[in-house]
Amino acid sequence: GEMRGGYGAVQSTPATLPHTRRHVAIAVAAVAGTLLLVTLVVIGVSVPPRTSLQQENGSQGLQQLEYFADMGYTNAAMCDGHLSGAQQSPVAIDEGVVGVSNVVEEHLPPFGWVGTEGGGLFRMKTPGTDQETGYPNVKLFVHGNKFDMSEAHVETMYGGNHYKLDHFVLKTPAEHTVNGVRYPMEQQLVHLPVGDNNPFNALIVSVFFSEHPLNSPSYVEKLYHAIPCMGEGKHCQGGFSFAEMARTILYQTRGASKWGHVTYDFHPMDVCKVPPCVFGGSIGDASIPAWVSPHERANFRSYFKYQGSFATPPCEEGVQWLVLSNALPVQSDHLAAFELIMGDIARPTQPLNGRIVQEAVSRFWTT
Repeated sequence: GEMRGGYGAVQSTPATLPHTRRHVAIAVAAVAGTLLLVTLVVIGVSVPPRTSLQQENGSQGLQQLEYFADMGYTNAAMCDGHLSGAQQSPVAIDEGVVGVSNVVEEHLPPFGWVGTEGGGLFRMKTPGTDQETGYPNVKLFVHGNKFDMSEAHVETMYGGNHYKLDHFVLKTPAEHTVNGVRYPMEQQLVHLPVGDNNPFNALIVSVFFSEHPLNSPSYVEKLYHAIPCMGEGKHCQGGFSFAEMARTILYQTRGASKWGHVTYDFHPMDVCKVPPCVFGGSIGDASIPAWVSPHERANFRSYFKYQGSFATPPCEEGVQWLVLSNALPVQSDHLAAFELIMGDIARPTQPLNGRIVQEAVSRFWTT
């Protein structure tokens, strides 16, 4: 019955969205002045007003459709999670802490990525002119809360199916809840199928973040600094290392998460020089830092799995979700800036409609 979360996780029932930290975001806006305000305008991120529909957590199907209408979507007809047999996302995961458990333990494979080119190190794309067509290049590293990863050339095999990482999004607050805890932010890495024989429409890997006064992983700090310069159309100096992000995510352990620390301390020499570059998972166990022992519940072996949908319209189902157990810290001022830019954009949790959530277990775990 240990409650997850460490610093900054919001203890609430799945039927609520937190009202915390709005004063923090306002304070950051006052300090940042026009910089973040310009960012909001240029990258076109609308901050939706809080509504009773969001707070009521979509208790009725009609409210679900109105919720998406309020967010500006016109293609939400299939998003009603209360329809018979619907398999919508996100969901409230409960190991029996809040209510009746909807989780079963299963021996599931470890998860990992393979970088097929360049070790996952690439430059942040910026607004500019396409060298071939002469037209403006609108494919940005970040637009709104969507971060393009297609040029990182990162792939994964899971459940015998082949996927390529396409992009990731940030959601504030987190969309999934675990044992009644709603974290302040969630990163969702969206992988699309490679080939025609994949029974799933996507594989989405979800990472939680817990607020900490001082700590953010290095890659989160890069994202924090990238948002305003990308929004204003300036050139973002430096590159973005997928290797760093991947290892930070996959090697995060339960103990580090509990105390708001980061297990993996990235070093530039850790970047793979000759592809294929393996980051965690069953193929890459040899590359796991020595201090991540098999007895620690690191994220590459510690996750929840269920079948659901995309969380935005048209809410297409047939999506395999892996929700990683151990949250990463996010520094308070970084979190407030993300919240200010994105607003409260998390979709309410959806009915399971008989679905079961699987929790990865391993015979090596002793804690």
